[in-house]
Amino acid sequence: YFHIEQMAIKVFGCLLKCSTEFEMFKLIHKPMSVLHRLLDVTKKNSTSAIIDEKYHYELVQDISTDERYFHTEFSEHPLPLSDAIVLINIATFIKEHKWYEMLNHLEISSKGEHFILYQYTDNNIYPTIISSALIQTTSNKHDWLFFDNFFQNTKWKPNLNADGLLSLSHATSMSPLARSQFVDKSSTEIENDLFYSILDKTRACEAIRLTISGEKSKANYHLYLAQKGLAMALKESGRDIVFTIIEKPAMVLFYQSMNL
Repeated sequence: YFHIEQMAIKVFGCLLKCSTEFEMFKLIHKPMSVLHRLLDVTKKNSTSAIIDEKYHYELVQDISTDERYFHTEFSEHPLPLSDAIVLINIATFIKEHKWYEMLNHLEISSKGEHFILYQYTDNNIYPTIISSALIQTTSNKHDWLFFDNFFQNTKWKPNLNADGLLSLSHATSMSPLARSQFVDKSSTEIENDLFYSILDKTRACEAIRLTISGEKSKANYHLYLAQKGLAMALKESGRDIVFTIIEKPAMVLFYQSMNL
């Protein structure tokens, strides 16, 4: 192990970068005999919705059981949907943003309900993943990152806009909300109060790990399509309220610019 660590530091700079590259390598170089045996089967989902003519979006109930193959910008050959999403998560969140904490939780991205946005191109029979996001129901709220202490800060100042609270109450199956009930409360207390105000918990969910990939020149356009497709897909599935964690300033500004 000492020798491996020495080599990892020499080649990659640190052990964490080495682990990241190794996880990507394992996904990209799975036994090709299995891959070739399955590649001759092209599976399409006839229930996907189309957005902006050539982009498809859908909610997949469990990506671990989905047998379709997808291209990604990080592999020369297509991968099973589950592997493709894990690979994109590693390449974008861990390799690009250095969120090495996710190395211990890769299995979260390999199963369960996910939103996917993808595109068919003229040269490939397999679609290319543009965006994905993990959807978690309230039945496993204890696993939600939204309520994890890691994503809390005592210095946050909640935006308790009265119109926003009124709009939230009207648009969702929530108990009436008033600004006064949240005054002098921490962000953790406010978020929990909001959650427990939801009368029908099946109409709420968490959406996290939103990835955007593809051509860099189209990054903002793909981000817009992903947010629009995600909102439409969740609404069509009966979700009225979504808890999410946003780290991209452009996304925050996008939602702030929208009307009620």
